[in-house]
Amino acid sequence: MTGQQADIQWYIAREGKQHGPLSDAEMRTFVAQGHLKPTDLIWRPGFADWRPAPAVFPFQQPPPPAAPARPAMQGAQGGPARGLAGAGAQPSFEPDRIRVSDDADGGGGSRIKRFALVAVLLALIGGGGWFAWQSGALNMVQDKLSASREGEQVPTVSAPADSSTPPAAPSVAQADVDAGASQLDGKFEQLPAWSVVKREFPDWYNDQLRQAATLTAQNQPQEAVNKHLAEALVALRRQHANEALSASTPRLKDVASAFLANLKSLSTKSVGACYGFISQGETAPAVLEVLQSPEQGAAVQTQIAAIFEAIADGRKSPSPHDRAAKEDYDVLVQELGKLGWKEQDLQVFSNPSMLSREPPERVCQMVQDWFAAHLSIADQGTQERLLVETLKPVVSG
Repeated sequence: MTGQQADIQWYIAREGKQHGPLSDAEMRTFVAQGHLKPTDLIWRPGFADWRPAPAVFPFQQPPPPAAPARPAMQGAQGGPARGLAGAGAQPSFEPDRIRVSDDADGGGGSRIKRFALVAVLLALIGGGGWFAWQSGALNMVQDKLSASREGEQVPTVSAPADSSTPPAAPSVAQADVDAGASQLDGKFEQLPAWSVVKREFPDWYNDQLRQAATLTAQNQPQEAVNKHLAEALVALRRQHANEALSASTPRLKDVASAFLANLKSLSTKSVGACYGFISQGETAPAVLEVLQSPEQGAAVQTQIAAIFEAIADGRKSPSPHDRAAKEDYDVLVQELGKLGWKEQDLQVFSNPSMLSREPPERVCQMVQDWFAAHLSIADQGTQERLLVETLKPVVSG
């Protein structure tokens, strides 16, 4: 960090109250921990006026810690692993490599000996402790941002000596926020995903209504409001991923079926819509466009609702699930074979580098085949064990 950066003093306006100054290190720690709200306003010396927080610090999940290098596997392709859409994309999942060994029968060919899928869980909850070392600094920042607790006065803000005093923090009329939240609630009652969330997480739901209404009152574009709501849903889903994976087998099947139906629905719109959802999830532009529409977004709403129903089931009556074994993957390979998959297809699908070079249309079809094969497995125990593994990135990614 340069000396100039270290001297920066930041100010935050939240709910009409002004807080600060914060050093650059404190501010960036606060942002990295995810405590900055989209409805916050930001100012520092050099800004002509307060700016919306998303315009200064884009709301993105921190990347997960780098995974340890795997030992080379016989028959696997070399090269660095990439997302489905290439460098910079965030795939919903990246299957592990498959292992190919010589046929024990001496036929000279090769066969699948084991097909072990290990989902890459992106954007792990809380960054997996990635920023834990900054906890002391975070506590100091939170103390500075405490708003009138137990009757204490919001501290007077003094600007650095070499800059002007920040302008008065703009306020949003409470009546406008209340009216906007009520209107949004009426709309969300028609959407399956939000209806489940309202039932299971009422406090969180009401907070999101108010944040979205505040963004609207601040004249933020509707695209920004929709993106905020989608990102909030994703964060909540990730936070409760373990509970979703503890749901009963019927609930897990509902999630897989809804995921497959959503991919098929998006594919009818365009290959880009399907591929965008695979690589970016609910925040993909094509998904954001339809997410809040009862008609156009029915399939993605059903999928999100299925995940939160699984979360509710796992919270209420958690079910233990065994890990998938070699024999389970042998059954899965057989089901994929019925869909026309050859060993080369298995090689491609299980190698992120190879898969990233495939045409989007083929990637979309392969992912659909993958889930269709899971749902076609007749033995419930085998299906259950495989579903738990393959749904990890769906609920956690």
